[in-house]
Amino acid sequence: MSACKAIMQPIGITMKQTRNKYASYSKGELMLIHRCSECGKLSINRIAADDQAEALINIYHASLNLDEVIYQHLDRAGIHPLLGTDETILTDQLFGRFTSLW
Repeated sequence: MSACKAIMQPIGITMKQTRNKYASYSKGELMLIHRCSECGKLSINRIAADDQAEALINIYHASLNLDEVIYQHLDRAGIHPLLGTDETILTDQLFGRFTSLW
């Protein structure tokens, strides 16, 4: 819930930005982007171990059609949702990367 106590709706997936001790930034874990259904507040939250991969993939696909105004709000908040070209990142993070030994 947000401060106004309304329901937070998942609207997208992002990667947590991490900074290592040598000051370079790297992408970390998957995070859910939530938006308050009442006040519009944006927040990111960790994906829980019991979150269903199929539901997360559906949220990702739905986020590809977000309104431009929402993208502008996300940008101002410093939140960068996964884009259409990032599906491999999502599936690698959810299911791991399989590399053939053959």
